[in-house]
Amino acid sequence: MKKLLFLLVMAGVVLTFPSCKRSEIDDPSWDGPAGFYVLLKGSATPAMQLIDGKTHTSEIYVKVTDSSNKPLANQTVHFQQLGSSSDDDKVNWGKFSNGLCTIDRVTNANGEVWVTFTWPLKYYQYMMYIHAQMVVNGSAYPVGNIPQDYIALTMYHL
Repeated sequence: MKKLLFLLVMAGVVLTFPSCKRSEIDDPSWDGPAGFYVLLKGSATPAMQLIDGKTHTSEIYVKVTDSSNKPLANQTVHFQQLGSSSDDDKVNWGKFSNGLCTIDRVTNANGEVWVTFTWPLKYYQYMMYIHAQMVVNGSAYPVGNIPQDYIALTMYHL
């Protein structure tokens, strides 16, 4: 009986003192993202256009933020045209404000960038995409977790 009482008292003493004291490393945020910590979101205004042989333009807007929704300034964003949501389907149907099928722009202090896109004069297919992606280490080649967005444009014809 004395041994059992002694063992219970010792177990109680051991359990009352913490065995691990961690003071330097914080736990990660429970709702934080896994992997890359940069978000890139884009849109087009207007995103639908009647292709009638006349010149029409849209404003392409992209915002770059970190995982805490803080804007990232001075980030280069590369824009290109795609015939589908495949990176290999590059097309030259319309043009950006520089007169080319691709353009690079740098985000402002609010992490925003705008570019004017001139729609094609000829109808090619129902949809096309503007692929916006960050330039990381001097490259916009979509490898791994490079932040990117596919902005859909819908074409109608008579």
